[in-house]
Amino acid sequence: MADLEDGSTETDAFPDVPLPGPELARVLDARLAEVPGWHAPDDPVRLGFAMTAPHALALDAFGRFAERNPNNVGVHTRFGDGVRGTRRLEREAVLALAGLLHADAADGYLTGGANEGTLAGLRVGRNALRAAGAGRVVVLASALTHHSVAKAAEILDLELRLCPAGPSWLLEAGAVDAALDALAAETGADARTGVVVVSTAGYYNTGLVDPVDAIAGVLAGRAAGGGNLSVFHHVDAAHGGMILPFTAPEVPFDFRSPYVHSIVLDPHKSGLMPYSCGVFLCRKGLLGHGAVPAPMSGFVDETISGSRSGAMAAALWSLVFGLAADGYREVFRDCLRVRDRLADAIRAADPDAVVLPSPGNTVVVAGFSHGDGRLPAELAERYRLVGNTLPWTAPDGSTGDRLFHHFYAMPHLTPAQVDGFAAALAGSLADAARTPRRDAPAAPAAPAAELRDLRRSSVCLRHLVVHPPGRRDPDDHPHAYSFHTFQDRAGLGEQLAARPWTGDDGSPTGLYVYAPDLEAPFANELFGVTDPGRYSLEVLDRNQQKLSLVGAAHFAVFGPEPRTPDRPVVLANFHADGTLRSVEYKYGDRRYNDEVQVFADHVVVKIGKDARSVRRDGDDYSFSLDTSLELRLRLTDYDAVPRITRVARHADPALPRRRHLLRGQYRRFPNRFFDTVVDMTAGRRHEARWPAAGPVPSGSEGPLLARSALLDLVRVTPSVSGGALSVRLTAVGGPGTAAFTVPLGLGARLPGLLPGIAVGEPETLDPAEVVAWAARLHPRLGPLREAALARGGQRRLSVPDEVAGRTERT
Repeated sequence: MADLEDGSTETDAFPDVPLPGPELARVLDARLAEVPGWHAPDDPVRLGFAMTAPHALALDAFGRFAERNPNNVGVHTRFGDGVRGTRRLEREAVLALAGLLHADAADGYLTGGANEGTLAGLRVGRNALRAAGAGRVVVLASALTHHSVAKAAEILDLELRLCPAGPSWLLEAGAVDAALDALAAETGADARTGVVVVSTAGYYNTGLVDPVDAIAGVLAGRAAGGGNLSVFHHVDAAHGGMILPFTAPEVPFDFRSPYVHSIVLDPHKSGLMPYSCGVFLCRKGLLGHGAVPAPMSGFVDETISGSRSGAMAAALWSLVFGLAADGYREVFRDCLRVRDRLADAIRAADPDAVVLPSPGNTVVVAGFSHGDGRLPAELAERYRLVGNTLPWTAPDGSTGDRLFHHFYAMPHLTPAQVDGFAAALAGSLADAARTPRRDAPAAPAAPAAELRDLRRSSVCLRHLVVHPPGRRDPDDHPHAYSFHTFQDRAGLGEQLAARPWTGDDGSPTGLYVYAPDLEAPFANELFGVTDPGRYSLEVLDRNQQKLSLVGAAHFAVFGPEPRTPDRPVVLANFHADGTLRSVEYKYGDRRYNDEVQVFADHVVVKIGKDARSVRRDGDDYSFSLDTSLELRLRLTDYDAVPRITRVARHADPALPRRRHLLRGQYRRFPNRFFDTVVDMTAGRRHEARWPAAGPVPSGSEGPLLARSALLDLVRVTPSVSGGALSVRLTAVGGPGTAAFTVPLGLGARLPGLLPGIAVGEPETLDPAEVVAWAARLHPRLGPLREAALARGGQRRLSVPDEVAGRTERT
């Protein structure tokens, strides 16, 4: 899949001819080399994730059956089903696991993992509760429950109610009882509310087990006492379900409690299975609540996924019967020994840390004593360690939140690997103790009040950047480097130095200069000069110039106020050699706008551009760009007739969607998305009307739609007439129009209007040069902004006569 220069990703053409065998092998070998191994001491061992090397028995069985590609569609645990082949192997493996969890009788099937199994459990529970007369169904869980529960509730359109995580980090029976009382009080006398209670046997970030039997007792009492609630109890045993029966068989998290209705396991975690393999189990008679007839295939489907791998069933069977209880007990006894070795290593490296091995489970939870408890970034990245904030009661009785990291002693982990981690941890903590932390904002000295005001006066000071010290150079940190943000520094708490700029005679000028370090103004991220009510100019340092997609220096005209959607912010971007890259006109608010970008040889119109900063981790920021429609007009030096060369429709703008990724999904810049991309060409000297008549030849059926910042859902109509591109927006389902008109020759005139200075060696610049440059630019760029004000819905970009005349005289 191609990562394009503008930061977006588009599909590749399907290959016409196959790669030659050696080239195919070369590519696969290269990608395999990028996947960490399991047993080399120097390989990352993924201490923060519940994953392990699959067992040879499972891999062999999967390979033997995969060639025949059996499909285990359907459920095979009922009488008369699962009588041959891989369906019989699935039946025997699933029912053996149900017996391990003390079920007298059960139904179930293999899933793609616990996410799917939880979805299946909540779906069966919802339908069973509705069948019991519940008009409203609520999912009740702990705030520490795995995110798959919230995801399943969202898919099933169920209300999710979370009980706060207390000092025990468990869903306590008393909290469940109180939450049920509240739901009963909300339910009318003649109504019924269904409640799907989700308990956890092995929380992902602590390894702890809820008091499932006590919770089940509360639910049993509710059922026996009547009332206006019906209850269903699902247990997420993704991490503990394959471990606890062999390490702590006395823990009653399973079907021993009559009011446990369904359980999900994840054999591809500690169970030594390859991905993806989960198991969903439920009591007899419940699975039919998820039944859907499949007349075209001649059976009834009670699963989520439908078709399922028979080879995976053979692999699971090989472990259930090839290792059996004796084999798994030996595996997990070794895991617990390694877990204790890991806990001792953490205590040795940080004697004041809080270290909590999970009883009966392979998890160690550690709260480190230094600073805010964060581990050095390099160590966390190498070992894939994740920190979570949890409620904590200190030995002195004080309570509050504390950062804890979780570690998994999985079957592949060796004592040698633990010892290697111990040495790395001890060295990292010792280095951190010797080196003052610089990657968090300093406690004293908030930014100057003047700077805080001027930061908020600008709609787009583009490169307000946050990079942890020691990671300033993208050549050294290409995969971890933090990129530009559109959020103001004052809001981030990032420290900048600012001071008023005085004239040669010492008189005030009304200008400010600013940089992270005004003693070395061009050596650390950026140097800027601003008139807080009118404009700003920023020059990037060498490292920012390497990263920037839009030039090395930026001049923004954002005043005078008031700022309205009809009054654009105008931004001029300059290359390192001082040549003009582009001028941008932004109509909208601080973050969401319709925009026109004018280059010497092309014009870009962006409808519904949404720019958002994203805090990734600590003080590490990225940003995301989402544009509903981007029209790109490439100009030639001839009078060629305009034509649309491509329309790429990535999404349907008529359907609301999430504009940006969730925070945890951001890995590196850029993150960019388009609903629709339109590529056009036209001769710069084309004067005739296009299209002459009829609809625009879009190259794809249906109108061009976009979500406009000015008008919401609009039809987009491009045209060319009188030597200018016009892009007209017409609101769908309501009144309102807007149009952007750009002379085809405008981009060729702008470089002469807006001369720059060379900034490719910023450390050789003097602040006075940049201040003088800003003073030369503003009288030329400001009138371009005034000329582009909306008038009657029309936004016509032009060079005013007085500015053109001034340019000719200079």
